[in-house]
Amino acid sequence: RTLTMFCSFIPPYLLHRIAAAKRGRESIACQRTLDIDEQMRRRRARASGATAPRQATRRGRWIIHDAGNTEQLPGEVARTDGDPVTGDAAVDEAYHWSDQTILLYQSIFGRRSMDDRGTTLSATVHYGRDYDNAFWDGTQLVFGDGDRRIFDRFTKPVDVFAHEFTHGVTQYSAGLTYFGQPGALNESMSDVFGSMVKQYVLDQTAQNADWLIGEGIFLPGVRGRALRSMLEPGTA
Repeated sequence: RTLTMFCSFIPPYLLHRIAAAKRGRESIACQRTLDIDEQMRRRRARASGATAPRQATRRGRWIIHDAGNTEQLPGEVARTDGDPVTGDAAVDEAYHWSDQTILLYQSIFGRRSMDDRGTTLSATVHYGRDYDNAFWDGTQLVFGDGDRRIFDRFTKPVDVFAHEFTHGVTQYSAGLTYFGQPGALNESMSDVFGSMVKQYVLDQTAQNADWLIGEGIFLPGVRGRALRSMLEPGTA
């Protein structure tokens, strides 16, 4: 049968399991995340290589918005290319990872931003309340703060940021859909490039990298090093 693929970081089966196994805040957060992701999936299904990235209100290589824990996109401008640090961890992480991700793509692969036209990258942080995911919606990157019981903020690991950025690159290059094998390849490419950006930031080789995807996304009380391991699948 045909499987629908999502361009969000946490897969729906995991959110379903947590929602069913937990009570209270964790269950409510995961169920609400699933509802938002389904709405996002329908929007994303309409996007293609002809869909323009979200138009930034200011020029520069990237612009970081703050949704203020609402679901309104893109939110208020929080920091733009060249601005000083704000002291908001999510804003400053998204800013730094924008720099590192765009730098890897341009210096190693000669690609200018996600669409290879140098279009300003738009990213939104503090999306939703207890939102347990990050996604590319077809025009921009979006990151939740997590429920702070199971998931930490989704701007924390660089590979999460680069994973979602790569969904945009795929949309404007190969155009792989989110169904069946093309969808699986789409997700795989995001993991590969996410890990490469992480290696780039840490100055690692492919041989000494851990190839963990989403390390740091789970809070200390969760038994899990990361969302998944590309080096030892099934062990993370």
